[in-house]
Amino acid sequence: IFGYFYYQKPSEEKPIKIGATLALTGKFAFLGEAEANGMRLAVEEINASGGINDKNLELITEDNQGDAKTAVTNMVKLLDIDNVDVVISAFTHITNAIKSVVAEKEKVMIYITTSRNVGGDNRLFFRDYYDAGDHGLALANLVNKSGFKKIAFLTEISDQCKELEDFFNGTASIFQISTQIKEAYNTTEQDLRTNLLKIKEVSPQAIVICGWRHENIIMKQLKELGMINIPGFHWTAPFLPNSDTEDMRKLFEENKAISTWYGLPDSITNSKQREFVKKYQARFGEKPRSDVAYIYDDIYLLSEALKRCDLKAKVRDSKCLSSEMLKTDYAGVGGKITFNERGLSNREVTAIKITNGLWREIPLK
Repeated sequence: IFGYFYYQKPSEEKPIKIGATLALTGKFAFLGEAEANGMRLAVEEINASGGINDKNLELITEDNQGDAKTAVTNMVKLLDIDNVDVVISAFTHITNAIKSVVAEKEKVMIYITTSRNVGGDNRLFFRDYYDAGDHGLALANLVNKSGFKKIAFLTEISDQCKELEDFFNGTASIFQISTQIKEAYNTTEQDLRTNLLKIKEVSPQAIVICGWRHENIIMKQLKELGMINIPGFHWTAPFLPNSDTEDMRKLFEENKAISTWYGLPDSITNSKQREFVKKYQARFGEKPRSDVAYIYDDIYLLSEALKRCDLKAKVRDSKCLSSEMLKTDYAGVGGKITFNERGLSNREVTAIKITNGLWREIPLK
């Protein structure tokens, strides 16, 4: 017994544990597994380069299947059994479900949601993702740049799209862009032809679309109803795999669609991004999604904050980590990132348009 205590390493030398609850199976598995891979790659690289001042990072992922109740069970395990030091979460409904459990343990959490209000006033919570409000502003700028003044607004009924709409309207009014008709639909709807026909009746110059879940449905039904010639301005149009097929790209190109985007475009000119794509493909045998670039960056900026706290002998001190995270000024694969005083990331919004079958970046303003 005495020998056991004599040879046991001090707690400070134990790995620093990052616990993540992700949708590794289910309909969003394409996203959850990619996010897990991005974190794995970053952790492997950081540990190979000396870790956190010779302390390794350890990544523990749990599968929530996209279900909020399962995510809570995941988080209780990660916090009470695995004793993780930092938490990572994705999706608004998942983060809302687990945030009180994480707050009770006073852990730093990095969460991936499009809505900026999920973390509330908790200064241990940091949101890093593309922002619904920022993309609403960008869409208004893109419509104005294209010279359109009379538009239709087609939106799913969700908190994220309401946030995008509010920001769009605030900027659109400055540009004297008027919404002739707004059509809203439930996220469970599959037939949007009634909504689209109402839009067709007012003959708008363009349609602003907040419908990332329904892009494949919207574009096909626009074609069916003879409305494909009405240009669309979209929020992250090719986000889901079923919206980014060869047939869908043809429809977007025929529509002259413009979309806001984030992270990685199809046609990459940035040397840092090209190098990242190359090593990710070598490691996992597939092309990385834009989300991978963001979460890969998150592990790196987290590691830098941990190193600074470790120098103060506070590597497991959440308040120290939060303070150091707020000082982030990091040029990552997904672009430059800083956080404001509420722990919200300031990520650049980009715009894309299909040319010759590829989504390519275009000037935002």
